[in-house]
Amino acid sequence: MNGIMNKINPLIIGNQLHVNGKKIKGIWLRLVNKPGVLAEVASKFAECNVNILVINFSRVVEEGELGTMFIVADFTKTSCREVINKLKQLDFVKECEAVEPQFKDLLVDLFHFPIVDEEGKRLLIFTEYNMESLVVRLREYFREGGLAFIYHQGRLTGLSLAKTYKSWGIQDVLEALKVNFLRAHALGRYRAEITEYKRKGGGFKIAIKAFDMWECVTAKKFGIRGPSCYFEKGVIAGIVEGYTGSGVKIEETKCLAKGDPYCLFVIDKS
Repeated sequence: MNGIMNKINPLIIGNQLHVNGKKIKGIWLRLVNKPGVLAEVASKFAECNVNILVINFSRVVEEGELGTMFIVADFTKTSCREVINKLKQLDFVKECEAVEPQFKDLLVDLFHFPIVDEEGKRLLIFTEYNMESLVVRLREYFREGGLAFIYHQGRLTGLSLAKTYKSWGIQDVLEALKVNFLRAHALGRYRAEITEYKRKGGGFKIAIKAFDMWECVTAKKFGIRGPSCYFEKGVIAGIVEGYTGSGVKIEETKCLAKGDPYCLFVIDKS
């Protein structure tokens, strides 16, 4: 992980954009997928001196099949109509239309829904502030009971994920955790790595270092200054339980919300 730390930047989900008074518009296209399509489409914007800001694609389609594309661009220097006329001249473009901001300065890609992963499974995106009720208010109103509820929801999720990873042919718990951390990174939940693994008789000890954990970042923003990772801790425990067949002890010994630079989880399986 250290090798890419200085290369990491935020990933912008470009299906909504505040244009802030600029001449920013969307262009929706239905086109045939074939090698070079994206380059040719982009070249028409370049010919008109138009800067592309965002490109959204539909699901992955086979070569020769129809797919869709939504492009957001800055039309300060050139009219949107000029670009559309050039795009319509491309033989693989079957439909093309301009899209204005739908509400005041808000431009939304209404052509692609729902948000899915590469397997077609639906993804739901919530902001940190949307999750305040789970991370902060449930704790505030139900105290230890609320935290236990969050943990066990995570544990059940982890057990389900363990079944999924086994169906992918992953039979080792460490490999399952590594895959889960890759997916957590891709979904913007946190970044993590296994920093220690020791066999202990018939059991083992695993230490996991996690950065930018969404639960803890959210908790800290709302004034919580204690261990705050309950759902994701439960997920990790559930995955390990799913692979070992019995419960595990997991402790969050460091936490972003406490002021630590990262969260540290220690799993003890006896």
